[in-house]
Amino acid sequence: MTRVNNGVARLGHRLRRERELWALRRRLRRELDNLRLHGPTDMATVAARLAERRGRPLRLIPMALDPRGPSGLWIATGKADYVCYQQHTTLAHQEHIIAHEIGHMLATHHPETGHNELLGQLLPDLPPELIARLLPREHHDDAREREAEDIATLLLERAEVAKSLRTPARSHRAAHAQAALEGDPGWV
Repeated sequence: MTRVNNGVARLGHRLRRERELWALRRRLRRELDNLRLHGPTDMATVAARLAERRGRPLRLIPMALDPRGPSGLWIATGKADYVCYQQHTTLAHQEHIIAHEIGHMLATHHPETGHNELLGQLLPDLPPELIARLLPREHHDDAREREAEDIATLLLERAEVAKSLRTPARSHRAAHAQAALEGDPGWV
């Protein structure tokens, strides 16, 4: 009986997760439509459109980050947003890091203030103990990180699918499928 109850609980969890993802997908589709993003889009373009809509600059800053620490961080100041990301990794990974941080913005999470090591690299003239005092650690729940990760995955998935639709079809059947899907790039 316990085995059956565990199976039912797992199924219920999976169904709730699927509903959450579909709701997130619909919300993200509306956000991307508001940003006028249809089709293949790199994260620099997403960042530029998001900055335009928010009415404040959004700077993407590649950095040589410690591989044992965070690979990216969103920092908001009074005048601009900054997304710092690991420069010593693949382009695909950099795009994912940027998409994750943009995911936090699209989900209207509050920006990070707690990565003292990364902020120390950004502000090398400030002593670490001053950074620690000025920027207290926040404890974020996994739900926010999962939501940002889901948005990043959907952003990258949408861009990749749209890019593949732009690739010349190799057969009549593939061309027919592309034509059917190209009519509404927001289906992803």
